[in-house]
Amino acid sequence: MAMADVNRSSLVDEVCSKPALGPADILKLRTAARNSVVEHRALEAKLNALDAENLNGEEKAVRQAAYQWILGRLDAAEAAAKGAKAPHSQLIRGGIALDRGRHDEAVQLLQQAAGAPGSSIKISAELAAALRAGGKAAEAFKLVEMLEKTAGEDSDVLLQKGWALEALGQQEAACNAYERAVALDSKNAQAAFRLAYYLDLRGQDDRAIELYKTVAGQGISFVNAMINLGLLYEDKDDVDNAIACFKEALKADPTNFRATLYLRDAVESLDMYYDEGLRKETDRLESVLRISVNDFELSVRSRNCLAKMNVKTLGDMVRKTEPELLAYKNFGETSLREVKQLLESKGLRLGMQKEEEQKKARSQRLRLDGSDNEQYAKPIADLELSVRARKCMQRLNIETIGDLCEKSESDLLSTKNFGQTSLNEIKQKLAEQNLALKANE
Repeated sequence: MAMADVNRSSLVDEVCSKPALGPADILKLRTAARNSVVEHRALEAKLNALDAENLNGEEKAVRQAAYQWILGRLDAAEAAAKGAKAPHSQLIRGGIALDRGRHDEAVQLLQQAAGAPGSSIKISAELAAALRAGGKAAEAFKLVEMLEKTAGEDSDVLLQKGWALEALGQQEAACNAYERAVALDSKNAQAAFRLAYYLDLRGQDDRAIELYKTVAGQGISFVNAMINLGLLYEDKDDVDNAIACFKEALKADPTNFRATLYLRDAVESLDMYYDEGLRKETDRLESVLRISVNDFELSVRSRNCLAKMNVKTLGDMVRKTEPELLAYKNFGETSLREVKQLLESKGLRLGMQKEEEQKKARSQRLRLDGSDNEQYAKPIADLELSVRARKCMQRLNIETIGDLCEKSESDLLSTKNFGQTSLNEIKQKLAEQNLALKANE
């Protein structure tokens, strides 16, 4: 499962086209670039082309500091911010202090930025974040409540309200705040992540999965969302999608220990997963084969013929082949169709038990024939096939390399979800062992 970037707009180009950036524009750029790989790259391009733009020195300093801060280059941003005008400089330097954990400094600078004429509600939301991060959750909550009363609901303010409520131990109220934040702005990555986290805890997996999928980009929210999404997929035994999620997390943060650990465990669990699936399928099949023929509505002729052949269960039935049934007195094409329809309804077919016995006998013979056939007796896992190809091997009950070599290209291509790509993969793997598939009849 590839994680697509859900935020494909050109917000960075749109905002940066303005002759002068305001503090609210800077925060808008930060949200876009931190939640979208596409926008992040667009902002990098803007930074690289900044010297070529026809801007005055003060505006160029603002943009230099803002772009560097948003892109995570804090030392360069801090140096550039010294030449920026207020309240831009206060906002950027406050954001840098918050990113570096200097909470008191961040609060002081963001208070100055928030108190400037024409200040945006978004800057006040940043101030609430700094207060909460510095251990002043009650003050942060008081601030966001005041903002709601004076300016109405805002997605970023509601996000900060939820975080403050979490810090105060009011998880249910926090969850409601995140729900409202996402309703106002479905691309609010941090609110979506926190809401998904709580829904995950409550067992509402499907909604949590959908919310985690909306967290795009490359920031910490995205990395954590991919990890949590992968764990949810693992809980649903969807190991393939879990692995895809952990890989996406590592693309954004190659050194993330949790993602590395979970990816390794998921890959190692594949063999266990398929072994468990095979065991369950075997148990199911054995249960079906024990079902009595008398449990089904068959014609009198068919029932009598099967009784005389001592066919009492579905297991007895699948040991018979079409020629064997048709050779029996009074058993004709009509009875044959009736029997085949019955078996198909249970996922069975005539002769399948004999095929299985022949396969096992062939495998045993290969194991006893000597060193020339040692590679035929090796388990199919030795070929290290892709997940899709391994599933097809399971459907065909192929356990050894010898079993696979008994199959033709036509046999494999007739299997569900087995295409030319998987066929080419198997042919290549066998060629590496100087082996090949059986020729098509």
